[in-house]
Amino acid sequence: MPDIERIKKNLAAVIRSIENLEKHRGISEESLKADLDILWIVERGIYLTIQNLFDIFAHIVSADFDSQWETYSDITEILFIKKLINEDDKKLLNQMVGFRNRLSHEYLTLDLNVLTDIVNNRLNDFKRFLILVKNYCEI
Repeated sequence: MPDIERIKKNLAAVIRSIENLEKHRGISEESLKADLDILWIVERGIYLTIQNLFDIFAHIVSADFDSQWETYSDITEILFIKKLINEDDKKLLNQMVGFRNRLSHEYLTLDLNVLTDIVNNRLNDFKRFLILVKNYCEI
């Protein structure tokens, strides 16, 4: 059984990050180029959102499925095998993992259009996984 209090902390962090990112909905690539502070807010907000989601999923995989994993992609595979997520969810989570890695390691060559697309069009993807976790943990 997962530690519900731990999961609630991560969920709260995801919600805070999404709420902050929502303040910047409508942002353009030009705005990100012009304002380093906003660029950092958006990059860090997306990174923390993804990281907290995967911290939750890693905890569930370890606690409920007694499974070992080495990479975040392993986590998505375990969630899929255990039928917590479907094929589309798995694909989306793997895309998030890839983007999280780019935010961590390839930040100097990030495509700002991807950042603006996430803030302007993809925040509901994160919310979808919040609902999945809440339902799974009965929070």
